[in-house]
Formats: sequence, C-alpha cells, structure tokens
Amino acid sequence: MRNLTLPKEEFEKEIKVVIEERRLRTDDKPEGLLQEAAMATAFQTSPYRNPIIGWMADLERMTVEDLRAWYQRWYAPNNATVVVVGDIDPEAVHQLARKYFGPLAAETRPPVTLPVEVPQRGTKRVTVRVPAQIPNLLMAYKVPVLKTAVLNPKATPKEEVFALEVLAGILDGGESARLNQRLVRDQQIAASAGASYDLVARLDSLFILNGTPAQGQTVESLEKALRAEIKSLQDKPIEPKELERVKAQVIAGNVYERDSIFYQAMQIGILETIGLPWRLKEEYVDNIRAVTAEQVQAAAREYLIDDELTVAVLDPLSTKIQPKAP
Repeated sequence: MRNLTLPKEEFEKEIKVVIEERRLRTDDKPEGLLQEAAMATAFQTSPYRNPIIGWMADLERMTVEDLRAWYQRWYAPNNATVVVVGDIDPEAVHQLARKYFGPLAAETRPPVTLPVEVPQRGTKRVTVRVPAQIPNLLMAYKVPVLKTAVLNPKATPKEEVFALEVLAGILDGGESARLNQRLVRDQQIAASAGASYDLVARLDSLFILNGTPAQGQTVESLEKALRAEIKSLQDKPIEPKELERVKAQVIAGNVYERDSIFYQAMQIGILETIGLPWRLKEEYVDNIRAVTAEQVQAAAREYLIDDELTVAVLDPLSTKIQPKAP
C-alpha cells in the first residue's frame, strides 16, 4: 500500500504489456472499438467517456514519474477499503489491520468533485468503420443507478432502478428472454441480441441493447426490431407469469454469486467504495421481488427514449487484402 519503489526499468517493461493488452482487447477487436466509441459519444462530461485502460496516446506518453505521483496520492490507508469475508474472528481481523496498516501515514487527498453529465438533447449516432467480418449494433440509453436513488430518492425512486434491472432480465435473461426468442429464433432478424444494465455504479450509467444482424438482414432492420421490443414494453405491461419467471431468474443469479466468497467480498467492496452502505446488498432480493409490471412499464417509458439514446454502428471494412497497383 505504501513504499513501492517503482523502478524505471520495471515501468518500461510493464507499460509495454499494458499497451499490448489494449491492442488485443480494443484496437484489434471491432466490438471493443464500438463499445469505446459508444461510451465516448454517449457521455460528454462524465468520466465514463474515458476507457479504464486509457487511450493509446495516454499510455504511449506515460512516464514513471506520472505513475509515482498517482501512487503517492491515491494508494494510502485513508483511501482504502479492506474487505475480509469467511469464517473469521472480526476482532482478530481488526487487530491485524491495526498492526499492518495502522503505522502507515495517511495522504492528503484533494477533494473529489464528480462532474455532472450535461443533459442530452436528442439521439446521438456514431459509426465505426474498421476491418471486420460482420456488422454490429449498440443502442445505449442514459439511466440512473442505485446510488442516484439512494442520494436523491425524490427525483429517482429506488423502485425505478430495480425495475430497470428486471427490464434487462425480460429482454436478455436466457433462452426464453424476449430478444433471443423473438429476434433470434422467431423473426430471425438477429444472429445474436442482448441487453445489459449495472445498477451498482458510482455515476449514472447506460442501459445497453446490442446485436448482430442475421444473414440477409441489415443493421437498420435490427435497430427497427429492437425499437419495436422497447415500444412493446412501453405500451403493454408484462404478463404476471413472465414477470415472476424473470424475477426468479434475476434473483437466482444474485443468490448463486453468494456461493463464491470472492464475489461476496467484491459486492461489499464495490458498494462501500462508491459511497453506499454494504448492507444494501442484503436488500437486493426483496427489492427485486417487489417490482411490479406497472413499474417496469413506467421505467421503459421514462428512460428508454430517443432523447437519452446513443446509437453506435460497426460498419465493416473489407478484410481482403487489395492487390497493389502496378
């Protein structure tokens, strides 16, 4: 946590590893470039517009002095959350923490002011043209998260974010989910289609729909089909039988994670470090069970709208090697 030496020669070796990691996961991966472009387009002032690994230009310019300054400022005991889970004696753990972390000096941290994302005023679109085999579509709607609801429940009731969690399960919750059943199997518009939402984030985030057109279909036809599924959720409440099935799947996914000691620690640590009490994780199941069909419909009407939408399209360039001109 403190006193890392950070030799220059070690930094120079490791930064090459990170650059190669970015190249493999993003620069040479069309879907990674699409996701990155979508985030940078959707957000204007939120730090979520920047990739976690950094832009390639940032990595290429980084120095060991940059790293030392970052480490000195942030890797301090007064900026750390220690999570211990398992069959342990809490008092013994506390004494160990005092022994090993207590002598470490705290760091003066600058106040962190999180930027507020400016209002979006209409649908945004971005096209990524890179060598690829197949096109891809990503539709991202700006939505609130649990922290937003906890800090300002009058503006964003907690029920809304859990309704969004169930909404993601309705669209993409296994073989019987709507996108897979309707767009992939029945209509055969998509080769694959999915939805995702993470309610545990530090700042307001995105509700994402994504898919790949089936053979003979286009990105435009896929977007039209995805929009039709959203409109269906906005126009008609989900049937009780489907709602109960989806809620059971969402709850099961959360409960299965608790079988892992690692994921228990991860959930506790994430909640605490984003500024929420860790005990909120114990309320998850009850909150999901309480979601109603009317709340799901209301969330779809409130947040899955064009004024909060960013559409990102992967337009493949030919991967065939063109012969050189004589």
